[in-house]
Amino acid sequence: MDSSVIFISNLLLWFRLFVAMDALPTLGYVDRHRLETYEDLSEEKDDLDIFNNLTFRFSCKGKPIGLYADLDYDCRIFHACDNSGKGFPVICPNNTLFDQRERVCSDEEHTDCKRASEWFYLNELPFSAEVTEENHTQAEDVDVPSVLPLLLS
Repeated sequence: MDSSVIFISNLLLWFRLFVAMDALPTLGYVDRHRLETYEDLSEEKDDLDIFNNLTFRFSCKGKPIGLYADLDYDCRIFHACDNSGKGFPVICPNNTLFDQRERVCSDEEHTDCKRASEWFYLNELPFSAEVTEENHTQAEDVDVPSVLPLLLS
């Protein structure tokens, strides 16, 4: 091989190595001091403010802590109320409705939205007492063998 071809190939090899080493510190750089949020990544700045154009007649004032179906929106929205009378709306996902009796979003055929207000009182009851009465279940005393003899032998 000609010495000029070897020189040029070595020069190109060194140039590639220099460029690779120069780019190395920035390759895969992560800014650990800045948390990137969904809003930063989103093209539309208002896509998270879905309640902006909705008007709610429902109020949490005077209601105990709990979840309440919004009958004005056919139970597709429910409100989470705190003990200070404030709350926030929540949309049920995937074409489900808020089942006030069970206090979960459920399929339409299992939810009677028109009677949801009849079940608002459930938010006043302790959850454990409600489940016990509803399912007619009681805790059973069962003797569970101790593993202590196994550990001592």
